[in-house]
Amino acid sequence: MENNYILYVGMDASKGKADAAILKVCDRRSVKPKFLRKKLSFKFVKSEVTSFLDTVRSYSDDNCTSICFALEVTGIYSTNVYNFIKANLNDNESIRFLNTDFVNQWRKAHNIAKSDPLDAQTISTIIGTDSDVQYVNDNVFENKNGYQDLKALIHRHYQIKKIYSQEINRLIAQCDCLFPELQYVFEPKSAAFIAVLSSYPTTHDIINASKFEVFNVVYEATKHRCSMDKIDKLFDLCRDTLVPDDISSYGRNIILDLVENIKNIKGQLKAIQRYIEDVVSLNPAYKLLLTMTGCGPITAATVIAETGDISRFKNADCFVSYSGSSPRNKRSGTSVETMGKISKKGSRYLRHAIYMIAEFARRHNPVLRHQFERIKNGNKKRHKLANIAIANKIARYIYSIMKNKSSFVILHEHIMRLPEETRDTFFNSISLDFPKNTRKQIYQYSDINGEVHKFVYIKSEDTMIV
Repeated sequence: MENNYILYVGMDASKGKADAAILKVCDRRSVKPKFLRKKLSFKFVKSEVTSFLDTVRSYSDDNCTSICFALEVTGIYSTNVYNFIKANLNDNESIRFLNTDFVNQWRKAHNIAKSDPLDAQTISTIIGTDSDVQYVNDNVFENKNGYQDLKALIHRHYQIKKIYSQEINRLIAQCDCLFPELQYVFEPKSAAFIAVLSSYPTTHDIINASKFEVFNVVYEATKHRCSMDKIDKLFDLCRDTLVPDDISSYGRNIILDLVENIKNIKGQLKAIQRYIEDVVSLNPAYKLLLTMTGCGPITAATVIAETGDISRFKNADCFVSYSGSSPRNKRSGTSVETMGKISKKGSRYLRHAIYMIAEFARRHNPVLRHQFERIKNGNKKRHKLANIAIANKIARYIYSIMKNKSSFVILHEHIMRLPEETRDTFFNSISLDFPKNTRKQIYQYSDINGEVHKFVYIKSEDTMIV
């Protein structure tokens, strides 16, 4: 009587194609696993994937109890082929995503070289012989509750923002040559800075212009918040310039082109922020995350998009590990001690969002501020270590908020444990009296009776939240 067996099909997806290997594993442990096909490749088109499935099924017979397909999570390359195969599986067939880190560590532990065909064989061997294999739940990649749409919008927002920063830096570099005086009067990236360059791209354009006309341009761009003193200062600096007056038209045109491009990019940013708001406002966790010190609209949307369904994390430690906000310390005897490095696991967008929340919170949340100062202890070398500790704490706050569906409140008992100076600094920097339509971020703390009070920060320094 022949033994029953299972076919394990490992696939390694790359751009436009995939390599596969078929491993036969019998129920009897005395029979060694055997590769029926070590090299099998197909392109990502419907006809070839269908042909691939038929080829795999041709190796099965009545003794084959099941066929298991598996591939690593490779983002844009693996999603479509995974969904197509999943939709065309028979009753005794299944497909799973593998944890990429687990595959890499397994390959290194067994000293296996890396290539597409070998990776497919490695994946087949892992799912067929290793009982500790780590799979990834494919619910993460479904567009349930708009998570995938939101993630795509968030990624695009960061891409456009990066382009915006690059163009601003190019504009500043060009202005250093042709209009250096403007930066002494108006901040780069400001509306006044861009408005002046739109009409007067060089120093000598200002010298030859009417002071009243320049004032009108800036006055409208700043929504009537510019004084004539700044215009006078700009003209005085321009008259004392070192910029030669024989500037070519190409230099002027480069500045005008950069300014126009920056305006278009800002328009794209505003549009995509509206799209993000439309999608994320439907998620109940959005408004709850905004109650956390340092968490702004885009940051909250990033956390939701990259986290997905919070119930897929067993506990806060799992979420912290996924967010990459845990420390990576190395210690060995007295000669090796590396501290202050972040693990950098998981989504870099989520890690960046948590780190930005931590940067604000360590200055303005009294509890986290005290923790930061205690860990740093006046030692500059421990600054990064303290930052990571705060990021770790923020990740735990996020998990608690999303898991328990509760807003963030700075508790009275936590405030009372702080040094008197830290408490005084906190209460002197907040206001409980603010208009209902305030544009400032609103936070909460509880008093000795447990009553929750809403407040805003009144200090302007270091209070920019995105």
